[in-house]
Amino acid sequence: MTVIAQLSDVHVRPHGVLYQDAVDSNLMFSAAIDALNRIRPEPDLVVISGDLTDEGTEDEYQKLREMLAGLKRPFVVLPGNHDDRANLRAAFPEHAWLPDKGALSFALDVGELRLVALDTSVPGLHHGELDAETLAWLDTELIEHRDQTVVIVMHHPPFLTGIPYLDLYGLRNADAFAAVLARHFNVDRILAGHVHRSMQTRLGNVPVFTCPSTTTQIALRVEADAQPASFLEPPAYMLHRWTGRSKSAVSHLCYVGHFAGPFPFA
Repeated sequence: MTVIAQLSDVHVRPHGVLYQDAVDSNLMFSAAIDALNRIRPEPDLVVISGDLTDEGTEDEYQKLREMLAGLKRPFVVLPGNHDDRANLRAAFPEHAWLPDKGALSFALDVGELRLVALDTSVPGLHHGELDAETLAWLDTELIEHRDQTVVIVMHHPPFLTGIPYLDLYGLRNADAFAAVLARHFNVDRILAGHVHRSMQTRLGNVPVFTCPSTTTQIALRVEADAQPASFLEPPAYMLHRWTGRSKSAVSHLCYVGHFAGPFPFA
């Protein structure tokens, strides 16, 4: 069995500073770390799929490191549109899989799986894009690991959400990404963040899941003139479990918090 836990959009701030002047994102991230530490059986890996910090500053990455020191399982991080590649790379020098320059895409084995992390960030902008070099590298990875089950992690999801103010900042070249995937048959699922909501769809034949934020959740407003809004809904993470009976995982949405129960029935 292989288990990957996914957090996303944690938006760490400097000590004492609130996210959007309204929410203690650090406190909520700390609660999520505590929740992950209680999972049994323990995850093989924790993936944080972007927007690790809110402004990409050195102070925020230092706070992120301090908080992740409390996580009891191995973890990997990838950038989102609120991150800074240079500061992220400098904050995790021991993460040898992070490239020395350019896009912070990488791949590694997790049990019998191949995890491929794609850097969709565009420095200085909020939309996502996969450059030609990254797409070519992905194609090569999928060829070289054709006999392994592959899970792809990225920040910007490769589909239109139907929420107008989110889709302005989506992945601009999802079609080019889909064209690469269409040549391969070993990708089990795509995991993304960015949208601060749980969503599920398909890109071609590949299931796509987005992970909620550990801070605020973005409002489901699909009207053409909808204005951006968020709610302080329960924070959550995703738990993806490959049991060995199938090459496909079961993905679970898990809320962070303390709730009534357990009750002696199911």
